[in-house]
Amino acid sequence: MLVVAPILNLSNSPDVDTLKVTDLVASECLSFANVSVVPVNQVLAELIRHGRTSVQTPDEAVELARVFGADATLVVAITEYRPYDPPLVGLVLQYYAAAGSPGTAEAPEAPPLSGVRPRWQLQRVFNAADERVLKELKEFADERDGERSPYGWRKYTKSQELYVRYCGWALIRTMLALDADEWTAEPNEARS
Repeated sequence: MLVVAPILNLSNSPDVDTLKVTDLVASECLSFANVSVVPVNQVLAELIRHGRTSVQTPDEAVELARVFGADATLVVAITEYRPYDPPLVGLVLQYYAAAGSPGTAEAPEAPPLSGVRPRWQLQRVFNAADERVLKELKEFADERDGERSPYGWRKYTKSQELYVRYCGWALIRTMLALDADEWTAEPNEARS
């Protein structure tokens, strides 16, 4: 189970609806087999209960996973945002494993969390003017009914919401692939 923390807007764009993007990223997590997500409104309510609206430190990310009994907290930030065709979205994703879960050194009872680092950190700029991004986007659209629109697969470049869904999905897919590699690697091949 994952906690998706409210998205941080580190871009210079005031047009980013961070709660909407949080919902989209959480929704895309659910498109992968064997992944469940704590409802975003419950995560936000827990943060507000402590006088916060976002996760600001690694310790807070790990604690949030502990509170919900989740395996990890995903902390995602938008670093660039241009919603106009061709859209451009920059994202950074950090995966903070709950203490005591596979891949962490801390025991569940370890109260001081100083030195906590993300298990994974991924960063990518999704520029729809890049042919490699368009190829991946076309494949994503084909799996998602891209041909059912007058725009065809291009509806994913015309709609901000659909493009952000694709960007979130691509980063989550990469994270899950890294995680799968971690568990299938021989002990001396494991990455940290």
